[in-house]
Amino acid sequence: MPKGKGFKAARGQKPSPSTGSQAIQCQTLEQDEITRCNEPATDGYPLPERCKEHQSQYRKLYTKYKAAAKIVDDTKKGREIPAKGRIQEYTDLGSTLKKTRWMRQYLEAIRVERMGREIHGKRFFLKIDDGHKIRMKVLEKQMIEAVEALDALQERAFTLRVADDPAKQWINEFQSSDVLGDENRDLLSTANIMNRAQAFTGPTTRDVQPVVATTAAEKEDEGVGTPELDATDLIEIELRRQKKQLLHAFEPFTDPEATIASLKFDHDNPALRRMSRIVYHSAQQYARRIVFHEPVLSLKALDKVSFKDLLLDEDFSHEDAARFALVFMKRLEIGIVWWKDSVLEAIEVESRAGTAANMGNPSNRFKILGGWIFNRTHTKTISDEAWFTLIKCLDPPANIENRFVRLCNNFDDLIGCLSFGAFGLYPPPAFCQESHCVVFRNHLSLSGVIVADMVSSHSPPSPIPSFRHRSKRPGCIVWGQLESRAYMFGAVRNEPDAFTRAFFGELRARPDLFQVVTRSDTDPAREVESFGDSAGVLPQMRTRYFDAPPPSSPHADPPSGHGPWDVLRSAVDVLYGTTPMDGYLTSLNRPNSAGWFFHFKKMPVKYFVILDTSPVRKVNFLAREVAWAALRAQGLARGEYEPRKYAESSDILFQKCAEQRHAWMPKELGGWYATKMADKL
Repeated sequence: MPKGKGFKAARGQKPSPSTGSQAIQCQTLEQDEITRCNEPATDGYPLPERCKEHQSQYRKLYTKYKAAAKIVDDTKKGREIPAKGRIQEYTDLGSTLKKTRWMRQYLEAIRVERMGREIHGKRFFLKIDDGHKIRMKVLEKQMIEAVEALDALQERAFTLRVADDPAKQWINEFQSSDVLGDENRDLLSTANIMNRAQAFTGPTTRDVQPVVATTAAEKEDEGVGTPELDATDLIEIELRRQKKQLLHAFEPFTDPEATIASLKFDHDNPALRRMSRIVYHSAQQYARRIVFHEPVLSLKALDKVSFKDLLLDEDFSHEDAARFALVFMKRLEIGIVWWKDSVLEAIEVESRAGTAANMGNPSNRFKILGGWIFNRTHTKTISDEAWFTLIKCLDPPANIENRFVRLCNNFDDLIGCLSFGAFGLYPPPAFCQESHCVVFRNHLSLSGVIVADMVSSHSPPSPIPSFRHRSKRPGCIVWGQLESRAYMFGAVRNEPDAFTRAFFGELRARPDLFQVVTRSDTDPAREVESFGDSAGVLPQMRTRYFDAPPPSSPHADPPSGHGPWDVLRSAVDVLYGTTPMDGYLTSLNRPNSAGWFFHFKKMPVKYFVILDTSPVRKVNFLAREVAWAALRAQGLARGEYEPRKYAESSDILFQKCAEQRHAWMPKELGGWYATKMADKL
């Protein structure tokens, strides 16, 4: 007879199943762990504590978790859990698989015992007593140890299993790729995996629909041969609930209709249904890459024909789901290249109503979970539809454009990405928001000019008295003068074309506005070209001191500066300087420069630094004039800048680019609409 906390009669009273005529209520909480059973207590010892149904559940629960506890204790006493280093020395696949099965049984016994003790305390005794708490802490430590050992065994088993596979080199190359990087080295640590697994198990019983029977439809959905669910087996009910929750979480990879429902698209709109299928196939292709990259998941996927086949396998655990989810949630970081390739393949699948098998070299493809993936990233130009789909799915925040640069195989890809940013598919970077230059940067992006940074001038408008120096001239004081020029850093296409020549021609023709330094990736090291002031390109920052009489009154105009300048930062230093601050290309060549826009680029470009000739203007003036020069270079504008002329010219540019970039989009998808600057004047 299982022991429990019996109902205690009040002091001085004899035990009795009732007090007066009032029946004792069942002490059990319902499945939501909040509502108390309203049936009378008829079963229990020495006094009735529960109704007949809950007493049956209690007996079953107690028996089951005690049996699991015996397995746990016997395993710890009888066999030693192998160390990770020793596992790596295993050479026999059969023996390794046998140890893997044993370790999995041990882990599942721990899981069942923990679950049983938790239900035991929360539902039947309202709280977990100290003895159970101590035991559960021990089980938690044992579970961590078991998960680590099982992972190592499964990885080793996979390595041994593919040792003679013709695709071994391909597999090893793909799995050994450093996709996580140093900053995500601990992403798949045991602690992270177990914490994430809690999201799939959820609270033990709260906030879920009761699972009390298995319908014929559920049997078909969950797999052939699913046994009838015993209503008294609370552990099995909970395990079944968690499995259903897991299947629901993975519906985006198993059911295209679930994807349509999650996107809230109109089911009757063919264009929207096509878009939803592309999203669905993208998620599947990305998931296949995750599964294949992780040896633990790969081992379980080798003989599976679909995602549902994998999920329904009893060996697919919540820890496996957690491992998958941790990588999937990093699509904007470690998984962004995989996601790009997945989107390209999804569009190919939808366009050809087939598979992605013919997208790349057949020798670089591998079939997993019913679909093909490649161990080489696709190098084709990214289509406008692909950029639109990729960005809409990721919904990126501001200031991560540099991550998209690594997706670009050529300069056209770069401009394609920035163009959709100009259309508003993702937020502009902070540097142009703070300087009110968003519109000008957008128009430059649409023109084919990449702007990676903008910095305003911080010069005082005129010389100021310096109290650090003493004048050597009687009746004079020392004045200090600082010039700091606003500047823009970016790049254009490296190969000369009509627009690039016209654009730099516009800048060269206005030395009163622009001081320019350019540097091509294909030129010899540190070779630059510059133009601007007749005496050479003006520096970004310089200072000088001179003697002059003190101001005659607080409101008197300061004297005009004179004398030689000391250059603190030249225009070339903006690219290659080291003091007082690093230049852009100096930083780019250092290991920890991943945050810079061009860190991940794969193609040569022609960098530029454009400085404002005047040291007192903010960068938004410079950005406006550079954007105007780009419009003139395309033949869209003439003469000097005027607000009305700029609005009309930029509207033409925006409309033209929007039509080109959205030409693939069916009208049924909703189309696009652009407001006009000229209408706001």
